[in-house]
Amino acid sequence: MEQSVKRYLFRMKYVLAFAIFAIAITFFGESSLINRMSQKKEIDKLSTEIEEQQQKFKHDKETLNSLKNDPEALKRVARERYYMKAEDEDIFVIEDEEQ
Repeated sequence: MEQSVKRYLFRMKYVLAFAIFAIAITFFGESSLINRMSQKKEIDKLSTEIEEQQQKFKHDKETLNSLKNDPEALKRVARERYYMKAEDEDIFVIEDEEQ
């Protein structure tokens, strides 16, 4: 019985070696498949964040350019964001209670 098990294992040595190798690649070490998948997720998340920041930068750059070149845009921003007013007008601020 013991010899038949040894013979069987000797014949299957390549299959066993491949199985051990596959398990090691999948679960152990810094280069394991599990770590690579989590790093890929992180890269995708950061790429999305980079795209969002680039769009925000583009929008802010356009806004800054319009503020530098257009006095009406400067007045509009001052009135909307900072509640500034001209000398001959009153401002009423209405806020939602939900916010």
